[in-house]
Amino acid sequence: MYCYASQLMNITLRGRIFDASRFVIDVFDSSERSIGRFDGEFPAKDPRGKFGDSELQCEVMVGSWYARDRSSEKLPFYLTLESETGGTLENRYSVAGAADDKLIDRNAQRFWEAVKRGDKYTVANLVKYPITIYTKKGYKKIRNAGSLIRNYDVIFTPDYVDAISKAIPKNMFVRDQGIMLGAGEVWFGPDGKVITLNNF
Repeated sequence: MYCYASQLMNITLRGRIFDASRFVIDVFDSSERSIGRFDGEFPAKDPRGKFGDSELQCEVMVGSWYARDRSSEKLPFYLTLESETGGTLENRYSVAGAADDKLIDRNAQRFWEAVKRGDKYTVANLVKYPITIYTKKGYKKIRNAGSLIRNYDVIFTPDYVDAISKAIPKNMFVRDQGIMLGAGEVWFGPDGKVITLNNF
């Protein structure tokens, strides 16, 4: 499956590989109707150079996407491996001890939206306490929601809010220590609560 960053809804994919290097991946809507197709290949070398001159296996996928009714032009795509995690499609966050992926995604999206809106009360209710944050005077332990609300503007600076806003709160990287939003700006625990705010 995949999703659009603007919608954050799962879109089903099913595909097959030909001759070890070419593939087609069909896109399905919620009623299982095929609505689009990725038609491409795994190149031996990265056409954009991200992997240098290395010989590739399946780290890069290139080709064209088009609607199945052929009503639109073919659009080029370039997909590259960003990170790898354990788990399964049904429970990708199990590595961090999470039993319910939907809860994690729901809380991550609520937190993300609240930060973008400046809704400090919702943000504070989605944090697991105590939590350590960074201030200009050094690190500080925040013991409850009231304390986080009082320190909100110190923690959620414009740059930090911008970094969180650019992250995608779905299909996040996961490891045994938690579930990571963005480039590590925020980490969630197995209950979907925020356990780390890397605001420095």
